[in-house]
Amino acid sequence: MKYSVLFRKEAVDQVIYDKRSVLKVGQELGIDKSLIRKWVLLYQRHGIMGLMPISKRQYPPEFKVKVIKTMRKKSLSLLEACIQFNIRSTGALVKWIGLYDENGAEGFARKERKTKLPMTKRTKKPKTKEEELLEELASLRAENAYLKKLHALIQAEKEKEENRKSSRN
Repeated sequence: MKYSVLFRKEAVDQVIYDKRSVLKVGQELGIDKSLIRKWVLLYQRHGIMGLMPISKRQYPPEFKVKVIKTMRKKSLSLLEACIQFNIRSTGALVKWIGLYDENGAEGFARKERKTKLPMTKRTKKPKTKEEELLEELASLRAENAYLKKLHALIQAEKEKEENRKSSRN
């Protein structure tokens, strides 16, 4: 992930709450305005979760067809569809549309798609119990740090909202 959730949230806050333009915020942060606009839309639609990184996920064929049909029925742009359905990549939508136009809904069937051959696996030497425990510890520490940052971000958001409410009164 190139930009942290906190960084994204601060950029969004400048646009939404400080009433600054997407262009100005983008120029100051050295980011294309379209990316800032996307973050704002994701935040408005999905809250803080819209700014969270999403690991690569597999979308079921029915979902892909639903997205394409909704796009065409409502004349949604690629960005609008991504925001509405919380899809992070417009490039993925372009591929889905091409596949759908070429083969219809059947184009999404797994057996018909060309797949890459799996890479040969290297044989790994078995890990010692100590190595396994150290790996688990590192993983738990990373998870804990992530959750702490998320909690701090949510708290900061609540405080900003309370400050805004109190300054209005």
